[in-house]
Amino acid sequence: MDEAFWDLLSGSTAVQTLAADRVYWGVAPQGTLPAYLVLNIISATDSPHMQGAGGFWQYRVQVDSYGADRPAARHLSRAVRQEINGTRQGQLQLVLFDTEREIHEAGADGRPFRISQDYIVTWRPDHG
Repeated sequence: MDEAFWDLLSGSTAVQTLAADRVYWGVAPQGTLPAYLVLNIISATDSPHMQGAGGFWQYRVQVDSYGADRPAARHLSRAVRQEINGTRQGQLQLVLFDTEREIHEAGADGRPFRISQDYIVTWRPDHG
């Protein structure tokens, strides 16, 4: 799922226009200038049924859009949502927008502004 989700964002023209190749899992390298994205898997579960494993996994993926200011972060977060919400592609059975938070720490002058979005991702591994 990690690779397919990263490919979806890094392959987006709208996201590339704003963040170039700055799409990271876990943490952005120190000194990375905005705008950029940081992706984190918040939770994951398989979808079992009475006969065993169902073959589908459901992930909650947090996408943090960082910008030099609120408008820049908002612009990037909108590009992300427009690109991936409702996507069905390959092993990504469905990507749905869930929640959003705006985060800027008090006393954080000079630090980038962050808009955090959660997506529910239904994924089915290709067992070939």
